[in-house]
Amino acid sequence: MKDKLASILNILLVLLLAVSAVLLVVFYYGTSLYSSDAEFAEQISVLGWRLDAYLNWSFILIAIAAIAAIGFPIINMVTNPASSKKTLLIVGLMAVVVVVSYVLANGDIFEFPGYKKFFYEDITMDPHTFSRYVGTGLWTMYILGAVSVLSMIYVEVAKFFK
Repeated sequence: MKDKLASILNILLVLLLAVSAVLLVVFYYGTSLYSSDAEFAEQISVLGWRLDAYLNWSFILIAIAAIAAIGFPIINMVTNPASSKKTLLIVGLMAVVVVVSYVLANGDIFEFPGYKKFFYEDITMDPHTFSRYVGTGLWTMYILGAVSVLSMIYVEVAKFFK
């Protein structure tokens, strides 16, 4: 069963690579159809459908990657419940880090010269809420960065004492 699945995935990978290569050649061939001093409108008229196809293909590849990145771990957790304990523990710890980051973040808007240009008139979210979400992301990055640095220090110190 695994050999059959591996061969199917290899064929799928080759097909995706072939379509990507063909689209890449078509796109770059299109860039040779106009001169370098051509107007933007002429460039878009030449590249329009090529650029659309290339971008749509990249979106398809991103969707396939996202589905694979989410789907395969779920399949692995269902087929191998013993390994799912570690995965669920890591997801739970990450949720705790995000909750702690949200608590530490505040919704204050920092005033500096030119800060008003970052706000839009048609914004649908309260700027203070948006600022809190940004702060949550920053605090999450700080906490995870500190954990990674501390784990590297721990590994090096543990090697020294062994």
